Amino acid sequence: MKILKGLWFDGIVSPLRLRLFVWLSLVTQILIVVTGGAVRLTGSGLGCPTWPKCTEDSLVSTPEMGFHGVIEFGNRLLTIVLLIIALLTFIVVVRISESTRRIGLLSIGFFSGAVLLVVGLAFNTMFGLGLVTLVTFALALGLMLLFGIVIIRIARLTNRFGLVVPAFGLGVGIIVQAVIGGITVLTGLNSWIVGFHFVISTGLIALASLLVWRALPKPVNSVARWNANLAWPTVVVGFIAICMGVIVTGAGPHAGDALTPRNGFNLEIWQHYHSYPGYTLLALITVQLVAQVVKSRSVLKQLESRILLLLFVATVFQAVVGVIQARMGVPALLVGIHMLGSGVLTALITFQVLSARKINR
Repeated sequence: MKILKGLWFDGIVSPLRLRLFVWLSLVTQILIVVTGGAVRLTGSGLGCPTWPKCTEDSLVSTPEMGFHGVIEFGNRLLTIVLLIIALLTFIVVVRISESTRRIGLLSIGFFSGAVLLVVGLAFNTMFGLGLVTLVTFALALGLMLLFGIVIIRIARLTNRFGLVVPAFGLGVGIIVQAVIGGITVLTGLNSWIVGFHFVISTGLIALASLLVWRALPKPVNSVARWNANLAWPTVVVGFIAICMGVIVTGAGPHAGDALTPRNGFNLEIWQHYHSYPGYTLLALITVQLVAQVVKSRSVLKQLESRILLLLFVATVFQAVVGVIQARMGVPALLVGIHMLGSGVLTALITFQVLSARKINR
């Protein structure tokens, strides 16, 4: 027993594992965007035609469902991996928190609600959406909401810029994202819900980036005025570019299933609309980078300059891939690369605003 306890507390959830877990959280949040894109780009969006089970009679994909079933169910399994990483991250964060005991006890109440939610899903699968199922869902959501609010309040009162809130929010966000993913399947891959699903992923990548930023030590450097002043406009324009990309995706040929209708917008026209905030974003980042390099007198010496340089390169890469895929009729491989670029871009945009505005130093 002592060996297992030592392995758990001194090994798996040791405070020394914090850096590993926060980076794993960010990398896996970007990865699931790519695997989710693979589901859609291979036409496997309805590889599991129902949710939370894969079929009416099976929790997992069956041999009869073939390649598409494997792809879709594999993406669902990755969500479980994300939840495990988020849980381990939260445990480590709570261990180093100033309110370890209080938040730890409250977390038991929250996770009891999460367990009840799973039970409710099981009841819905076995008995349908009857009174018992509805009561179970209501109780589960009530417990999660109540304890979640209290956890966030205590964490913010203890340390407003600590790790507990983003770590907790990331775990909750993964649960919400899983439910939205289920809704996309149940609605036959409605393009607007699929787009909302992607936007939520973008938010989770930003939250994971915030977690990384708060967890790691950072040097204190001077920031150029233009870099600081344009940091939030860069975030806003970047978000607009991503949302326009969601609309373009809904108009494109990669619906996730051959029978899924598109949003009805003209793909060629909206590709041009999507490019405008993209080029604006590149211009803003260029000004920030030049101003910061002039201020620091080096491209690589300061963290702020390095972040902006990476962001500039990633934005140029996204623009080039976007133009090529538009000219080639949006081939699946390039769309997948563009989705990966979007996840990386989201993380870097988050890092640039945190560094330029000196947030949570």
